[in-house]
Amino acid sequence: MTSNLSGKVFSITGGASGIGLATAKLLASRSAAAVCIGDFNTANFTSVAAEIAAINPKCEDFTSQLDVSSSASVKAWVASIIEKFGRLDGCANVWKGTMSVNIDGVMFCTREEVRAMVALPKVPRTIMNVASLASLLHTADAYVYGASKHACASFSSGVAKDVIGFGIRVNTVSPGATMTPMMPKFFPEGTSEEYIESMGMNFLEPIDIARAIFYLLSEESDKITGVNLPVGSGAP
Repeated sequence: MTSNLSGKVFSITGGASGIGLATAKLLASRSAAAVCIGDFNTANFTSVAAEIAAINPKCEDFTSQLDVSSSASVKAWVASIIEKFGRLDGCANVWKGTMSVNIDGVMFCTREEVRAMVALPKVPRTIMNVASLASLLHTADAYVYGASKHACASFSSGVAKDVIGFGIRVNTVSPGATMTPMMPKFFPEGTSEEYIESMGMNFLEPIDIARAIFYLLSEESDKITGVNLPVGSGAP
């Protein structure tokens, strides 16, 4: 992938660690003008800024504390991006949680991103929501989580049909077992590569998911919308 994102502005929820941070760094490395990171946990903001600057000093890092389960918080965050940069070219909504985050958060962020994009001059833009392989599989002992990720993927594909006329593509990436700070919550018995492989899955790093997100955000996929792309083994 050789896409150059010069001049483009991207928003990333959950961007202070894990998959979100890997995505922000990859966008910066491909000449994005700005990565706007919203995350509830602000502890990593200083180190995130340093990492982005080391990759691309010209890429502006705009970090904000964000509660995606709050509609008002999401609305204010998206408005602050438009106020500061006057544009929003692509969005990656990355998180792990349960209903209030995986369903409400997806809807709140996508809704405000669409509103902002429709109000701007019409050019190709993209929204990326991150679900999980649980959106495609039956996952024992994770029924609520699985239901929330099914809903995320279904919601995204539905919105894709409604906004394509505005030049906006909406897609979903569904990662398998990925080594992020949240991994122990989902695999409490162990997070070793051997343990993950024993469950019929392969072991992924955040950059593996970031590459898939980048592809669907870039012009390389300009004819793709409404898909749920699984990443990693274990998909049906």
